[in-house]
Amino acid sequence: MFGWLAVSSLLDLRSVWILPNILGSVLQGRPVIERGFGWLTVSGLGLHLFVSGLVGLVFGLVVGGSRNRLRVTLLGIITGLLWYYFSQYLFWRRLGVLVMVHSPPRPMLLAHLLYGLALGWFPAGLGGLRRHFGGEAPKFETPAAPGAVE
Repeated sequence: MFGWLAVSSLLDLRSVWILPNILGSVLQGRPVIERGFGWLTVSGLGLHLFVSGLVGLVFGLVVGGSRNRLRVTLLGIITGLLWYYFSQYLFWRRLGVLVMVHSPPRPMLLAHLLYGLALGWFPAGLGGLRRHFGGEAPKFETPAAPGAVE
């Protein structure tokens, strides 16, 4: 999500660190928007990761047992859309007009859709990682006793 927002900021000739700095100013109560990387950016990225992780945790708890990949992917995209509208109307608009200038709606919507797609893909990817790194439990056969008839 942040990767897409960083790319869209570069395409719009804006600083990559504006949105994390805005989030950091929420935590630190500073009304100034900084362009460069600093402690404000670190706290903003931390807030972004915490909230995104929290949304992912709730998504995993609600949808975790589903085996239908298409359903999980669609629910992930819907979760991304719901999180976008929730954050736009209950969070970003309360921070002021200046924030809305620095967080254009189209890149934010696409970032949330990509986040929802990642949420929907994650259970399948996690299963593949478990198989790759965890492996299957080895099947040991007990040797037959000498002279035993099978």
